[in-house]
Amino acid sequence: MTQARPLAARPRQRRSLAAGYLLWALALVGLCGLQRFYARKPVSGTLWLCTLGLCGVGQLLDLFLIPALIEQANRQGDGLALGEPVDRQLLALARRSGAAGFTLNDALLELQLPADLPRERVREEVERLLFDHLLDVGNDERGRVVYREP
Repeated sequence: MTQARPLAARPRQRRSLAAGYLLWALALVGLCGLQRFYARKPVSGTLWLCTLGLCGVGQLLDLFLIPALIEQANRQGDGLALGEPVDRQLLALARRSGAAGFTLNDALLELQLPADLPRERVREEVERLLFDHLLDVGNDERGRVVYREP
């Protein structure tokens, strides 16, 4: 039986590129900036809404910026910033995982790692975090090694 994670520990919902473009298209009927709200940019979304997309110029630029806005919103929703260090990503994963913890395989699947980073580097970071008492190690009900927040 799987345990439900607390609401605060769950990753935020990922954003869809198609939905971003659909919301952008609503500017054709006068609703500008909804794509910015969707991309977790409420301040600029309000500005776009009040100024008709910065007199249409900002709205037109967003047509080309939506992929980057959505990618940034998804990274922000995952608790990861662009280029965030591996140790911070591991700690964020431990927080999201809660009492269930995460395995090394989970970490390799979930982390945003540069293509040239050797996978052994993730294991080294986990060991360093264990040594610094920022992670605890244990076993789950299936006997797998899992890492948790202390």
